[in-house]
Amino acid sequence: MASRGVLDPAQVAAADRFRALFEAMGGKGAGAIDYGRERVDGGKAREPITERQMNAGRELARCRDLLGARLYGLVCAVCGEGYALHEVAGKEKRARLVAADMLRMGLDDLAAMWRLATRR
Repeated sequence: MASRGVLDPAQVAAADRFRALFEAMGGKGAGAIDYGRERVDGGKAREPITERQMNAGRELARCRDLLGARLYGLVCAVCGEGYALHEVAGKEKRARLVAADMLRMGLDDLAAMWRLATRR
């Protein structure tokens, strides 16, 4: 949407910030066990959750409180997970247009919360 000029710079900045928080919260995920690796004593245990992940979780909770469950789900799907609007909203043109409008409204709210820009 940004490449087609549908989003303004503040909305793009809000989407990029949301994506960075979403990716930080996701972390590395569950890794596979390497049975070929030799075990040694004295190694430190991996920290289960980092400070960066906790801060990202708090910020995403603020986003969810601001946007509400439905709009937060839409922003997560499009900005966080990278789904296209037709994958989220369906094949009907009206549903895609409504989803695009709702996404822009959510990004406006996030941009205002993070003081990225003020709307005219």
